[in-house]
Amino acid sequence: MRTRADLRVPAWAVARHTGPPARAVSAYKDRGRSDLARPFGTALAAAVDRLRAEGEIAEAGERPTVLVPAPASARARRRRGFDHVRDIVDVLAADLAGSVPTGPVVVAPLLEVRGRVRDASGLGARARADNLSGRIRRRPAGTVLRASPGAPDTVAALLATPATVLLVDDVVTTGATAAECAAVLVAGGLPVTGVLAVTAA
Repeated sequence: MRTRADLRVPAWAVARHTGPPARAVSAYKDRGRSDLARPFGTALAAAVDRLRAEGEIAEAGERPTVLVPAPASARARRRRGFDHVRDIVDVLAADLAGSVPTGPVVVAPLLEVRGRVRDASGLGARARADNLSGRIRRRPAGTVLRASPGAPDTVAALLATPATVLLVDDVVTTGATAAECAAVLVAGGLPVTGVLAVTAA
């Protein structure tokens, strides 16, 4: 389940980005199959359960689980008609919050893409990194969090609470997006536990 991406934090994926998993992600992102958010989110919840069982991340009751969606550009959101990673994260959070044993869960949309970025399809690792450099930023401090009972519900409270922080994305290809997102979160005082994706190249 661990990816091959060269990151400063652990990265895990449910499947390799090939064959049926790759086609499913492509259908979700680019062909209007927004209904696939549910099975993707459910699969990621099962992955979190496995990571907890293997001791890779803290158990549900030990500390809040914070899910940070990887951001998409405004142009990509307009083209798709929805925020594809946020929709997966919402399913994942609901699944985790409703499971037994349960624990505090926070959806924290703390990142955004500012400025123009190129479509990353076909770009190599260096080009992907250059494409995103300086363009992923922290949202303002007043960003609304969606928190289950007992979880930090403001950015200030979140920064002051030890937590399992998972950056969630649909695909990890070169790791450029995940690396940039993690660096921005860490610079803002939120250490990242790991990256969780549906597929990895």
